[in-house]
Amino acid sequence: MKIKLKGRKKIIIIVVIIIILAILILPRFLSGRQTIYEGAIPPTVEVVNPKSGDIEVVSSLIGTVEPSEVEDVYPEISGEVTSVKIKAGQTIKAGQVICTIENKQLETAKINLQTAQITLSDAKTTMERTEALYENGGISTQGYEDAKNVLSKAQLSYESAENEYNNQSSYSTITASTSGLVESCDVEVYDNVSPQTKLCVISGSGDKIVSFDATERITKNMKVGDKLVLEKGGTKYEGTISEISTMVDQTSGLFKVKANLDSKVALATGTSAKVYVTSDKVQNVMTIPANAVYYENGKALVYTYENKKAHKVFMEVGISDDKNIEVISGLSNDDKVISTWSSELYEGASVNVAN
Repeated sequence: MKIKLKGRKKIIIIVVIIIILAILILPRFLSGRQTIYEGAIPPTVEVVNPKSGDIEVVSSLIGTVEPSEVEDVYPEISGEVTSVKIKAGQTIKAGQVICTIENKQLETAKINLQTAQITLSDAKTTMERTEALYENGGISTQGYEDAKNVLSKAQLSYESAENEYNNQSSYSTITASTSGLVESCDVEVYDNVSPQTKLCVISGSGDKIVSFDATERITKNMKVGDKLVLEKGGTKYEGTISEISTMVDQTSGLFKVKANLDSKVALATGTSAKVYVTSDKVQNVMTIPANAVYYENGKALVYTYENKKAHKVFMEVGISDDKNIEVISGLSNDDKVISTWSSELYEGASVNVAN
């Protein structure tokens, strides 16, 4: 029992010694650290006053180059293709033949036209004889009117047959309604086609457009007539927004936007390129340099300068670009904001101002 008591006394003595040493040494250590910190050279910073200005945020999207005028060519009838007169990549003119289709109804329409022509000729001959008889009193007025009605019906039948023949003829010969470039041609001789078969696509020879999808947030800050920049392979082109859809695409959840490009834009149809648009913009607002802003627990703050000291000021901010940030509240135009970033800043830190 005595041995155990002696051991306990030793432990107690050691603990007491450690506590005494801690009481004597720790204040000196802290005092020395404080002395060293206070003796450090204050950081040199630059200060600026908040100013009024504009901020424009530019977003990068992906667009597709398209012709401003596109004609998708479909046949009016079903049948077998008998000839193809164009190919992809070819430039054609309005009225030029694209292809011909076998039309069994064309022969029927031709026969009907010939029959109607004969009937009309007979009616005209009969009318001439009836008029001569009527003038000499050899036929009644009723007989004369009957002959006129027969002629009128024959004339209408001929015109109807002629229209049908012309329609069937045009259905058999497919022509381009616009001049431009044949972007694609997916038909060959002996193919069976129908009114649902796309024969070819013709892009107009006018200006080109760029089409892209954007979020509602971006489109809310757009309007027709706004400028944008199209970039491909390091070359930039200017465009003008011409159309902003107000209906969201159910698949992508985005809105379709189109912009006109100059016809001299040397980009092929279907080319993908970067589109730079103004996604947000404010005017005549209070701004400060973006690199002057710090964040603490998600809240924006700056350090202001007063009497050679830095003071922490929390504030509410808005949009920003690569240079400036919008200040909504928390600062005045007279505040001197420290614009130099430094890890040595804290509330009450001593600072020197450059120059």
